[in-house]
Amino acid sequence: MKPITAVIVFLSMMIPSLFLSYDNYAMTKEYIIEDMNQALAKTILKESSEQITADTLKVFRENLKIHQLKETSYISLCTEEPSKTAFCSDTMSYKVGDERLHIRAYPNCSRAAIFEMSEQKLPFALFVLSLAWGIFSWMYVRKKRKAVFDLCCESQLISVGTLHYSKSSNVFLDAKKKEIYFTPMQFQLMKMFLENESHRLSVEEICRSLWPGKDDARDTLYTLVRRLKPVVEKASNIRITADKGHYYTLRIGDD
Repeated sequence: MKPITAVIVFLSMMIPSLFLSYDNYAMTKEYIIEDMNQALAKTILKESSEQITADTLKVFRENLKIHQLKETSYISLCTEEPSKTAFCSDTMSYKVGDERLHIRAYPNCSRAAIFEMSEQKLPFALFVLSLAWGIFSWMYVRKKRKAVFDLCCESQLISVGTLHYSKSSNVFLDAKKKEIYFTPMQFQLMKMFLENESHRLSVEEICRSLWPGKDDARDTLYTLVRRLKPVVEKASNIRITADKGHYYTLRIGDD
């Protein structure tokens, strides 16, 4: 597993978890405001007086649908000016005699309380999975690096130029002794090259080994080698050359 793969998988779970968590939190705030608006409207229809009494507050709380708000929310007379507190109900007005009064409701709950009221099961599950994946990836990469370090200390490595292959660990190393990541088919072909004493393979030999059930795999082999060359040349001083279309050979530098 490449480190970049571990990071991509981690972010693919962590980012949706955070976005979904915040979205559910924001939706819960909107739902709270909607609940206060409907409860306040019903209260005004039933209790419209010049003063807010205990009975007024009782009617308001009875009309609330969200149970958690029944103990913390309150209502207050106010001016017609917009509230400086963003988290409150809409301003509603009613007429008492010749005077028009304005009233607002406030949930009076903390961010933690809103978060607790919001739906967080799926975001939490994704968050836990992302953390578990992060821990697993960290341990895997750490173990892999230790294995690569141990490889560097091995007395027997099959090497061609700055390209190395360890039989015991079944991995390829580049010039800096870091693991080279090949596709499964590329890996098999490179293994054949390094295990061959002359590092030279005939087209027929490769085709028989990699595609035993295919009558003519020359075009497939050509595509495989074409895609393999830049990977090998980027990781080492090795080039894959073709000898009159019958053989492929690993060569060092400009040899």
